Amino acid sequence: MARPAPQTVYVFQGGGALGAYQAGVAEALDAAGLAPDWLVGTSIGAINAALIAGNAPADRLAALRSFWGRVTRPALAPQLPANPFAALWQQGLQTWQTLATGIPGFFRPRGPQAWDMHRRVPLAELGFYDTQPLAATLRELVDFERIARAETRLTLCAVNVRSGELALFDNRDGHTRIGPEHVMASGALPPGFAPVVIGREAYWDGGIYSNTPLDVVLDDSERRDTLCFMVDLWDASEAAPHTMAQALMRYKDIQYASRICEHLDDHERMQNLRRALRLVGRRLDAGTAADPAVKALLALGCDSRIDVVHLVMQAQAGEDSWRDIDFSDERLRARWAAGLRDGRRVLKRAAWREPMDDSVGMRVHALPQD
Repeated sequence: MARPAPQTVYVFQGGGALGAYQAGVAEALDAAGLAPDWLVGTSIGAINAALIAGNAPADRLAALRSFWGRVTRPALAPQLPANPFAALWQQGLQTWQTLATGIPGFFRPRGPQAWDMHRRVPLAELGFYDTQPLAATLRELVDFERIARAETRLTLCAVNVRSGELALFDNRDGHTRIGPEHVMASGALPPGFAPVVIGREAYWDGGIYSNTPLDVVLDDSERRDTLCFMVDLWDASEAAPHTMAQALMRYKDIQYASRICEHLDDHERMQNLRRALRLVGRRLDAGTAADPAVKALLALGCDSRIDVVHLVMQAQAGEDSWRDIDFSDERLRARWAAGLRDGRRVLKRAAWREPMDDSVGMRVHALPQD
C-alpha cells in the first residue's frame, strides 16, 4: 500500500520586523506549489501564519504584501552622503522615531503615564504601547471565518501569564475559535506590549517561553509523514562580537534562537529511535510481540518520516541590536528579497526528495551555502 503524501508545514519563529524574511520564503514556496497544510507561528510568525491561513491560496501573497506595506516606515529624509556617521545617524533616528511614535497599523505609544513603573493599571494596559492598530489591521486582512473552517490548520503559541506555561491556540482542537486576540496574544512581547486577556486568562508572546515552535509539530499526536519548512529569524552561529553594539546584537541572536540546533538534534535522535522500535517490532515472533510489556514498548514507536528544511535569516550589514524594530522600507524590502532568494535555493536543491534510508525517521536539511 502506497504511503500518503506528507503534510506540508510552515513553522515561523518570532522576530518583529525581521519577519519580512518569512514572507519572502512563503512567496518562493507558493510559486513552487508547496502550499501549507499546517502553519505554526509565534509572535510575528503568528501574524504571518494567520495572514496565510486566513486567506484563499490565490490571495495569500497579496495579504502578506499588504500587511508588510502598511507597517513599513518610509525614509525620514533624503539620503545623506555615504559615510559611516551618516548611516549611524539615519539608523538611530529611525529607531527613536519608532520608539517615540510606534508603527502605523501595528502599535502606538500609550503616553508618558505608561512609563510610571509603580502605577497600578489593568493587565490589558500593562505595556508601553497599544496594539489596537494591529487588531484593526488583522480584521481587515485576515478572514477569521476561513480560519474557523480549518481548511488549513493553524497553531499559534503564547504564554499564560499566570501559570508561565505554553498555551497553544489551534483551530482544530475543537474548542478554540481563533480571532485577532489570539494572534495578538502570541505577539504580546513585554514590556512593550501588554498581555492580551482572553476569557479569564492573560497571555504574553510565546517567544518568551520558546521562540521556535518546532516542538509543536514534532510532538503532534497524529504522527504523520511531514515536510516541514522551519523559517528562523535569529542566527545563533554568527561571528563573535568586537564592539558593544555587536555584543548586544549577539545577545539577542542567542536568546531568541532558542537553542534550536540542540532541539533539532534531540528530535532527530528521538524520531529515529521511534522508527527503530517499529522496525524491531516487525522482526519479533508473534508470541514475543503479543507480550503486554513488549506491546507497551512498541507503542512508543511510529512509522512516520519527517524532513525538516531549516532556513535561517542572516544578519544584514549595518544592522544593530534594534533591528527587530527596524521597519524601514529599505530593510523590509531587503529581508523579503533574502527570504525569496533563500527559499528558491532550498527548492532548487530539494534534498527532501532524495530517498530516505529505511532506518531513518527524521532528516534535517540546512540552507545550502552560496
